[in-house]
Amino acid sequence: MSLEKSSISWSAKQIKGMVINGKISFDNIVQRSYVWERSRKTGLIESMIIGFPVPVIYAKRSEIDADENSRSNKVYDVLDGKQRLSTVKEFLNDEFALTDIPTVQYFDEELDCECEADISGMKFSELPDAIKDHLQSVTFTVTYFDNLSKEEERELFKRLNAGKPLSTKSRVLASCKDIEGLLDIGSHKVFMDMLTEKSRANKNQVTIVMKSWCMLNQDIDEVSFESKVFNPLVENTEISETEKLALVEVFNLMSATHEELVNRKEKKVAKKLYTETHFVSLIPYFKKAVTNGISEELMADWLTEFFGVKENASVSDEYNNACGSGSAKNVNIVARNDALEESYNEFFNASDSSDDVDDDTEEEYVDTDMEVDETDDDEEDSIESITDSILNDDDEDSDIRDYVDSLLG
Repeated sequence: MSLEKSSISWSAKQIKGMVINGKISFDNIVQRSYVWERSRKTGLIESMIIGFPVPVIYAKRSEIDADENSRSNKVYDVLDGKQRLSTVKEFLNDEFALTDIPTVQYFDEELDCECEADISGMKFSELPDAIKDHLQSVTFTVTYFDNLSKEEERELFKRLNAGKPLSTKSRVLASCKDIEGLLDIGSHKVFMDMLTEKSRANKNQVTIVMKSWCMLNQDIDEVSFESKVFNPLVENTEISETEKLALVEVFNLMSATHEELVNRKEKKVAKKLYTETHFVSLIPYFKKAVTNGISEELMADWLTEFFGVKENASVSDEYNNACGSGSAKNVNIVARNDALEESYNEFFNASDSSDDVDDDTEEEYVDTDMEVDETDDDEEDSIESITDSILNDDDEDSDIRDYVDSLLG
């Protein structure tokens, strides 16, 4: 691997402007969300004031428009340093105040002397002018790479973060073979409604998409969400277009069902539908519903019957027990599935039976109508037969014939 790299220096003031104008991006697919608490942010600002060095920032450089080479079209996608750069932008933009910071000493050029200030609790705009000027002029060294492939980008991220306290999920995402595909599916409306912005920034939708894929494409006796089984699956699975379409169809019906529940004011049931454990467990049954053309109204009816209790997750003790500790284990996934299967079959078979009864009743009604019609026809035939008999009788009684003629007009 031979990487094209260069270095550049940015002042804190430049960093603020570039982040606001989108020239610095934190949207890298393997990047973590904002995780620094205020004490760590304060620590960085203190280091800048005192003069301690700040570690190098690493980024991938690209162009917004490949047809233009102006410097303004360059975008730097941060691979390592997101927390530092975002902290600088936030503080200079008055988005947080310093906390529990010791008294700082600084040189005031106007007074031409060393000064001391207690700046704990202050935002940027509240600082002495000398400290504000100093902070804005602090420079950061940025090493950037051009023409990185996706594989090189992920490998670089892992190496830059080696030894750092990355979450297991961040390490898995950095190694994921089809992260773009998972994120594409994860952009579905269902996740916009189901997850908070912070959860989506943490890429929690990737985990749910992958679990949903497992429920549709693996034998239920093999499905496990324990990290030793699930993480290698996330890293190595590529979702086909057919599998993606199946997931999207399921998510469409789940989204419509959720909306139906909200409209009915079944908020607790709607909330349970969008709880990860329940959501993933329900995937196979929404797939059945899609296949059988079952509407969101009927699915809402079923979910209300199954989840519409106050004390527990559902009406099934077996399901409830399998939602507690160890819910990621196969034995509990199977237990939840068994409970849902029994409930689903009972509910929709009962609905089918009701439909069958209605059909039978309708058929009996039709048959009765037919019998009535046949009876009427028989009566007509009898009258005609009698009439013909009378008309054809050789009886010479002309009075009778005259009488019949009068009846027939």
